[in-house]
Amino acid sequence: MNQITSPMPGKINKVLVRAGDKVTAETQVLIHEAMKMENAIVAGSEGTIVEISIAEGDSVELGQVLMTLG
Repeated sequence: MNQITSPMPGKINKVLVRAGDKVTAETQVLIHEAMKMENAIVAGSEGTIVEISIAEGDSVELGQVLMTLG
């Protein structure tokens, strides 16, 4: 299983996928806001979204697990 983690502290603005969705390495999975800039976070590898550990509006820390790919 691969994990998608937060690249820096910030806030989750939008979750773009649901558990069970198939993704490629380039699929945008969420929008993360840090220092008033929005960053698109991509899956990074091909797979299926197994678990989403965050919700829109959540504050996240550096390295926090956001999603798990199977």
